[in-house]
Amino acid sequence: MIYLTSDVSLFRPDYLEALMDFRLIDDDFMTIALEDKDCLELILSLILHRHISIKKFFNQRVLKNLYGRDVKMDILAITDDNRYINIEVQRSNFGAHFKRARYHQSLIDASITVTNEQWQDIPSVCVIFFTEHDYLRKGLSLYHINRTLEETGEHIQDETQLIYVNASIQDDTPIGRLAHDFMCRDYHDMYYEVLKNRVRYFKDSEGGKLKMCKIMDDIRRKGEEEGWKKGVHDGEIKTKINIALKLMAKQNITFEEAMNLLDVCEDEQQIYRKMIFSS
Repeated sequence: MIYLTSDVSLFRPDYLEALMDFRLIDDDFMTIALEDKDCLELILSLILHRHISIKKFFNQRVLKNLYGRDVKMDILAITDDNRYINIEVQRSNFGAHFKRARYHQSLIDASITVTNEQWQDIPSVCVIFFTEHDYLRKGLSLYHINRTLEETGEHIQDETQLIYVNASIQDDTPIGRLAHDFMCRDYHDMYYEVLKNRVRYFKDSEGGKLKMCKIMDDIRRKGEEEGWKKGVHDGEIKTKINIALKLMAKQNITFEEAMNLLDVCEDEQQIYRKMIFSS
């Protein structure tokens, strides 16, 4: 396989070092690594203790709320039996709050119901939080949360469920091994072949490494642009933009010539260009 020079330049040492350190529990890596139906079916089958067959799935799916907050879901899967499952990978306990799960369930419900649909026909919804730490602090690897009739202890079958997977317990059980694989940096040490092969592709093959380096480069550039946009009113940036505009107008020089006079490096010039010419 032949790569263009611009592609090869993406193999930056810092990108490659970061890639080797990635785990499935890391959001950016998980998003791309789990763009694989076999991986998702394995993960869901282990967590739900039954074979799961996926009809369709989306990564980083945004569900809109016209009256409030939108939500970007890590993974939203639809099973062959029309069950909706949202998987969220959370390294911080802050992001695994019960009310977040409630909100996710509500937006999924709102997005899948149709006019005149019978209430009993609304699909079941399951939200799974895969957490790096033991969010519920009970020392269990799996937690199942369902609606319960308080007076009798009976479960109410409204077909909603919240599951927490505690990745801090990595024992010799199917879920413990899955937790181990999510926390593992070296794919050689992973248990499940489907996950191991997927991670191997991104960490060992040229095509996989290039894809991840492109993603990291896009994230870096987007972060830089967002930072510059937020800082557009800061003194130094605002001053340079004003000086560049005056130089271009009064001395009849090009944008590039103005940037060079101001000692703005080539990467930053592209950000300045967008800020000046898109305003």
